[in-house]
Amino acid sequence: MTTILPAPPAGRAFEPTLAIDPANPDRMIAGAMRGILPHEPSTGIWTWQSTDGGKTWTGGPLQTPRVPGDTGAQVFAADVVAGFSLDGTPLFTTIAGVGGPIGTFVSRMPGLPDSATSVPVVVNAPDSATGATAFYDKPWMIVDHLDGSPHRGNVYMSSGKLMMHAMPERLGEPWGGPLDTRMVVATSRDSGRTFSPEVQVSDSAFAGQLAVTPGGVLEVTYARLVNMQGSGNAIFHRRSTDGGSTFSAPEAVTIVTGDTLLDLPVLAARPNGDLLACWSQGVRSNELTNQVRCAVRPVSGAWSRLGPVDPLLPVGMAEGWAAITGTEKGWYLLLYQVSQAHTQVVLYRGEDGTVFTPVTILAANDSLGLDRFCLNGVTPCRRSRADGFSLGDYVAIDAKGGRIAAAFVLPRRAGARPDSAVVYVSVLTEP
Repeated sequence: MTTILPAPPAGRAFEPTLAIDPANPDRMIAGAMRGILPHEPSTGIWTWQSTDGGKTWTGGPLQTPRVPGDTGAQVFAADVVAGFSLDGTPLFTTIAGVGGPIGTFVSRMPGLPDSATSVPVVVNAPDSATGATAFYDKPWMIVDHLDGSPHRGNVYMSSGKLMMHAMPERLGEPWGGPLDTRMVVATSRDSGRTFSPEVQVSDSAFAGQLAVTPGGVLEVTYARLVNMQGSGNAIFHRRSTDGGSTFSAPEAVTIVTGDTLLDLPVLAARPNGDLLACWSQGVRSNELTNQVRCAVRPVSGAWSRLGPVDPLLPVGMAEGWAAITGTEKGWYLLLYQVSQAHTQVVLYRGEDGTVFTPVTILAANDSLGLDRFCLNGVTPCRRSRADGFSLGDYVAIDAKGGRIAAAFVLPRRAGARPDSAVVYVSVLTEP
């Protein structure tokens, strides 16, 4: 079952997120950014809810958070990530500002979208030691729902911390050097009502991803950036066994060399503690080389890098924008595959993460091909092509209670303007 969610008034939505309530798989929430940077200012976050397993959805604008004391009128919000607290309350992260300071927030939404209350987790501010501005970007969030976990109910939010010595001309553009990036985690022990001060996981780090494994272990991966556009050459993994207070030494997931660079990684865990990390990589001067790669870490083993997700992929087809989730039965991988004049969104399945087989094509578009699909967030396509189609930085997949749900974006119709994107949600029964 694939549904096009009711479009927000702006007529476009990007960077979709989705979550299934672990206590009731009929309850689902989704969210997306209205508008995309740097082509236009974002106009806020739109959210949707379903109480019948994704058959029907209702939507509305999330009340835009603001830093206390901010009385501005210009609304900006981006980077929404959805989850459910232990008490079943929908949670959404956002980077937001209303004319004043920009912060990264977690909002609790107990009812309609305008009922949301929010707390600032981190706020952009000058660094007194260096004079640079600490700019927080690309948050991620996860909630510990595991039975028997000593940290059950904890809400974890990660963020990249960019030390900007020269601010970009407008949001969404590369920032000024030198390259100084960090990754931080903050923890809530009261279902998202308050958060601890940030804990630095690593320097030379960005694009943090989170998972929780048995025993309440917080698993973190992040990319090591090599340029101001956001390309990386390595992914590392660290763990916290004390609820996000301290982290282990880094372990390499993958390191690429030469002109091959990688894009934002994603991370997921299975109930038994196995981990899977996936990312896009390719020659950054040629987007058509972009391919998805993965690495698996069994609960009792080390990271093992895999080959192509689909060895039978036709010549000339590129891939990007992976999202992953794990269940007791195996792994599920969502990705885009793009040829000269065709785009398809494909769901793959793997029992142990070493071999994947296609399950189904969730959606396809015969008017969108390699000529204008921006396959990652760091190549010139996204910033220079007026007719380019960019979905933002991520799509989403979740699996709970025998259901798999995926959220992704495609143009509204064949031949549509590149900024006319809508959110699709596909819901399947796990095989």
